[in-house]
Amino acid sequence: MCPELLSVPAEAIAAALRFLTEEAGVPEADLPRVLRRRPRLLVSPVAARLRPTLYFLRALGVPDLHRRADLLSFSVEDKLLPRIEFLESLGLPSRAARSMARRFPALFGYGVEGNMRPKAEYLLGAMGRDADELFEFPEYFSYALATRIAPRHEACAARGVRLPLPAMLRPGDAKFRATLAGCVGSTPPRRRSPLWHATWVDDDGGDDHHHHAGAVAKEAAAAV
Repeated sequence: MCPELLSVPAEAIAAALRFLTEEAGVPEADLPRVLRRRPRLLVSPVAARLRPTLYFLRALGVPDLHRRADLLSFSVEDKLLPRIEFLESLGLPSRAARSMARRFPALFGYGVEGNMRPKAEYLLGAMGRDADELFEFPEYFSYALATRIAPRHEACAARGVRLPLPAMLRPGDAKFRATLAGCVGSTPPRRRSPLWHATWVDDDGGDDHHHHAGAVAKEAAAAV
Protein backbone atom coordinates (compact mmCIF):
# COMPACT_ATOMS: atom_id res chain seq x y z
CA MET A 1 0.00 0.00 0.00
CA CYS A 2 1.12 3.55 -0.74
CA PRO A 3 -1.29 6.22 0.61
CA GLU A 4 0.89 8.98 -0.86
CA LEU A 5 -0.50 8.11 -4.29
CA LEU A 6 -3.68 9.98 -3.36
CA SER A 7 -1.83 13.28 -3.02
CA VAL A 8 0.77 13.10 -5.80
CA PRO A 9 0.06 15.18 -8.93
CA ALA A 10 -0.72 13.21 -12.06
CA GLU A 11 2.23 14.87 -13.80
CA ALA A 12 4.65 13.43 -11.24
CA ILE A 13 3.23 9.94 -11.71
CA ALA A 14 3.50 10.28 -15.49
CA ALA A 15 7.13 11.41 -15.12
CA ALA A 16 7.92 8.36 -12.98
CA LEU A 17 6.34 6.05 -15.56
CA ARG A 18 8.36 7.63 -18.38
CA PHE A 19 11.53 7.25 -16.33
CA LEU A 20 10.89 3.58 -15.66
CA THR A 21 10.33 2.73 -19.31
CA GLU A 22 12.69 5.14 -21.06
CA GLU A 23 15.65 5.36 -18.65
CA ALA A 24 15.46 2.30 -16.43
CA GLY A 25 14.49 0.06 -19.35
CA VAL A 26 11.45 -1.56 -17.76
CA PRO A 27 9.27 -3.06 -20.53
CA GLU A 28 5.77 -1.60 -20.53
CA ALA A 29 4.34 -5.10 -20.21
CA ASP A 30 6.23 -5.50 -16.91
CA LEU A 31 5.04 -2.24 -15.35
CA PRO A 32 1.96 -3.73 -13.61
CA ARG A 33 4.11 -6.37 -11.90
CA VAL A 34 6.80 -3.85 -10.93
CA LEU A 35 4.30 -1.36 -9.53
CA ARG A 36 2.35 -3.98 -7.60
CA ARG A 37 5.59 -4.97 -5.95
CA ARG A 38 6.79 -1.41 -5.32
CA PRO A 39 4.03 1.22 -5.74
CA ARG A 40 6.30 3.76 -4.05
CA LEU A 41 8.09 4.11 -7.38
CA LEU A 42 5.18 6.25 -8.57
CA VAL A 43 5.59 8.80 -5.77
CA SER A 44 9.40 8.96 -5.84
CA PRO A 45 10.70 12.13 -7.52
CA VAL A 46 12.67 11.37 -10.65
CA ALA A 47 15.44 13.95 -10.24
CA ALA A 48 15.91 13.62 -6.49
CA ARG A 49 15.47 9.87 -6.01
CA LEU A 50 14.94 7.58 -9.01
CA ARG A 51 17.68 8.85 -11.31
CA PRO A 52 20.46 9.14 -8.66
CA THR A 53 19.67 5.62 -7.44
CA LEU A 54 19.74 4.27 -10.98
CA TYR A 55 23.14 5.86 -11.59
CA PHE A 56 24.48 4.51 -8.29
CA LEU A 57 23.33 0.95 -9.01
CA ARG A 58 24.75 1.12 -12.52
CA ALA A 59 28.08 2.31 -11.17
CA LEU A 60 28.00 -0.51 -8.64
CA GLY A 61 27.52 -2.96 -11.50
CA VAL A 62 24.16 -4.46 -10.48
CA PRO A 63 23.02 -6.47 -13.53
CA ASP A 64 19.58 -6.51 -15.14
CA LEU A 65 18.35 -3.39 -13.37
CA HIS A 66 15.16 -3.43 -15.42
CA ARG A 67 14.30 -6.54 -13.42
CA ARG A 68 15.25 -4.91 -10.11
CA ALA A 69 13.33 -1.68 -10.58
CA ASP A 70 11.96 -1.99 -7.04
CA LEU A 71 15.38 -0.84 -5.80
CA LEU A 72 15.10 2.50 -7.58
CA SER A 73 12.87 4.05 -4.92
CA PHE A 74 15.54 3.48 -2.25
CA SER A 75 17.60 6.46 -1.13
CA VAL A 76 21.31 6.14 -1.88
CA GLU A 77 22.26 8.01 1.30
CA ASP A 78 19.66 6.54 3.66
CA LYS A 79 19.25 3.01 2.32
CA LEU A 80 21.95 1.77 -0.04
CA LEU A 81 25.17 3.17 1.40
CA PRO A 82 24.34 2.22 5.03
CA ARG A 83 24.07 -1.46 4.00
CA ILE A 84 27.47 -1.35 2.32
CA GLU A 85 28.95 0.51 5.29
CA PHE A 86 27.56 -2.11 7.66
CA LEU A 87 29.29 -4.87 5.70
CA GLU A 88 32.52 -2.88 5.86
CA SER A 89 32.09 -2.56 9.63
CA LEU A 90 32.36 -6.35 9.84
CA GLY A 91 35.92 -6.10 8.55
CA LEU A 92 35.19 -6.63 4.88
CA PRO A 93 37.11 -4.44 2.42
CA SER A 94 35.04 -1.88 0.53
CA ARG A 95 35.50 -3.79 -2.72
CA ALA A 96 34.24 -6.99 -1.10
CA ALA A 97 31.20 -5.28 0.43
CA ARG A 98 30.26 -3.75 -2.92
CA SER A 99 30.76 -7.09 -4.64
CA MET A 100 28.31 -8.69 -2.20
CA ALA A 101 25.69 -6.05 -2.94
CA ARG A 102 26.27 -6.37 -6.67
CA ARG A 103 25.91 -10.16 -6.63
CA PHE A 104 22.97 -10.17 -4.21
CA PRO A 105 21.19 -6.80 -4.44
CA ALA A 106 18.36 -8.08 -2.23
CA LEU A 107 20.71 -7.02 0.60
CA PHE A 108 19.54 -3.46 0.04
CA GLY A 109 16.05 -4.47 1.14
CA TYR A 110 17.08 -5.83 4.55
CA GLY A 111 17.10 -3.72 7.69
CA VAL A 112 20.48 -3.33 9.36
CA GLU A 113 19.37 -3.47 13.00
CA GLY A 114 16.46 -5.86 12.62
CA ASN A 115 18.03 -8.28 10.17
CA MET A 116 21.67 -7.96 9.18
CA ARG A 117 23.28 -7.11 12.51
CA PRO A 118 21.77 -9.94 14.61
CA LYS A 119 22.53 -12.48 11.88
CA ALA A 120 26.10 -11.24 11.50
CA GLU A 121 26.64 -11.25 15.26
CA TYR A 122 25.34 -14.81 15.47
CA LEU A 123 27.65 -15.96 12.68
CA LEU A 124 30.71 -14.25 14.15
CA GLY A 125 29.86 -15.19 17.74
CA ALA A 126 27.84 -18.35 18.33
CA MET A 127 28.87 -19.96 15.05
CA GLY A 128 32.53 -19.00 15.38
CA ARG A 129 32.90 -18.10 11.71
CA ASP A 130 34.38 -15.07 10.01
CA ALA A 131 33.12 -12.41 7.63
CA ASP A 132 34.85 -14.01 4.65
CA GLU A 133 32.07 -16.60 4.62
CA LEU A 134 29.53 -13.79 4.23
CA PHE A 135 31.47 -12.53 1.24
CA GLU A 136 31.25 -15.96 -0.36
CA PHE A 137 27.57 -16.42 0.53
CA PRO A 138 25.74 -13.08 0.96
CA GLU A 139 22.46 -14.99 0.66
CA TYR A 140 23.06 -15.91 4.31
CA PHE A 141 21.18 -12.74 5.26
CA SER A 142 18.05 -13.95 3.47
CA TYR A 143 17.48 -16.88 5.84
CA ALA A 144 15.55 -16.57 9.10
CA LEU A 145 17.78 -16.58 12.16
CA ALA A 146 15.34 -18.22 14.58
CA THR A 147 13.86 -20.86 12.29
CA ARG A 148 16.68 -21.68 9.87
CA ILE A 149 20.15 -20.44 10.76
CA ALA A 150 20.24 -21.14 14.50
CA PRO A 151 18.49 -24.55 14.46
CA ARG A 152 20.70 -25.86 11.67
CA HIS A 153 23.87 -24.56 13.27
CA GLU A 154 22.87 -26.20 16.55
CA ALA A 155 22.14 -29.48 14.78
CA CYS A 156 25.57 -29.39 13.16
CA ALA A 157 27.31 -28.44 16.40
CA ALA A 158 25.60 -31.28 18.27
CA ARG A 159 27.15 -33.74 15.80
CA GLY A 160 30.52 -32.03 15.60
CA VAL A 161 30.02 -31.10 11.94
CA ARG A 162 30.92 -27.80 10.29
CA LEU A 163 29.16 -27.39 6.96
CA PRO A 164 29.75 -24.62 4.43
CA LEU A 165 26.98 -22.03 4.72
CA PRO A 166 25.32 -22.97 1.39
CA ALA A 167 25.23 -26.64 2.39
CA MET A 168 23.82 -25.78 5.80
CA LEU A 169 21.11 -23.37 4.67
CA ARG A 170 20.06 -24.05 1.08
CA PRO A 171 18.72 -27.62 1.17
CA GLY A 172 15.24 -28.57 2.29
CA ASP A 173 14.87 -30.23 5.66
CA ALA A 174 15.03 -33.80 4.36
CA LYS A 175 18.15 -33.16 2.29
CA PHE A 176 19.80 -31.32 5.18
CA ARG A 177 19.17 -34.18 7.60
CA ALA A 178 20.49 -36.71 5.10
CA THR A 179 23.59 -34.64 4.42
CA LEU A 180 24.24 -34.16 8.12
CA ALA A 181 23.85 -37.86 8.84
CA GLY A 182 26.17 -38.76 5.99
CA CYS A 183 29.03 -36.50 6.97
CA VAL A 184 29.29 -37.26 10.68
CA GLY A 185 32.90 -38.22 11.30
CA SER A 186 33.96 -36.97 7.88
CA THR A 187 34.83 -33.64 6.30
CA PRO A 188 33.25 -31.79 3.36
CA PRO A 189 34.96 -32.19 -0.04
CA ARG A 190 37.43 -29.59 -1.18
CA ARG A 191 36.04 -26.73 -3.28
CA ARG A 192 37.85 -27.95 -6.39
CA SER A 193 36.24 -31.36 -6.11
CA PRO A 194 33.19 -32.10 -8.33
CA LEU A 195 31.52 -33.35 -5.15
CA TRP A 196 31.50 -29.79 -3.79
CA HIS A 197 28.99 -28.67 -6.42
CA ALA A 198 27.17 -31.97 -6.66
CA THR A 199 26.59 -32.31 -2.92
CA TRP A 200 27.10 -28.96 -1.21
CA VAL A 201 26.19 -26.16 -3.59
CA ASP A 202 23.89 -27.14 -6.44
CA ASP A 203 21.02 -28.64 -4.47
CA ASP A 204 18.02 -26.34 -4.70
CA GLY A 205 16.11 -27.67 -1.73
CA GLY A 206 13.02 -28.54 -3.77
CA ASP A 207 9.81 -26.89 -2.64
CA ASP A 208 11.53 -25.47 0.42
CA HIS A 209 13.91 -23.51 -1.80
CA HIS A 210 11.10 -22.01 -3.84
CA HIS A 211 9.21 -21.07 -0.68
CA HIS A 212 12.35 -19.34 0.60
CA ALA A 213 12.82 -17.44 -2.66
CA GLY A 214 9.27 -16.15 -2.40
CA ALA A 215 9.84 -15.06 1.17
CA VAL A 216 12.96 -13.15 0.14
CA ALA A 217 11.01 -11.28 -2.54
CA LYS A 218 8.26 -10.38 -0.08
CA GLU A 219 10.74 -9.10 2.51
CA ALA A 220 12.52 -6.90 -0.01
CA ALA A 221 9.23 -5.60 -1.37
CA ALA A 222 8.05 -4.70 2.12
CA ALA A 223 11.19 -2.70 2.93
CA VAL A 224 10.68 1.06 3.21
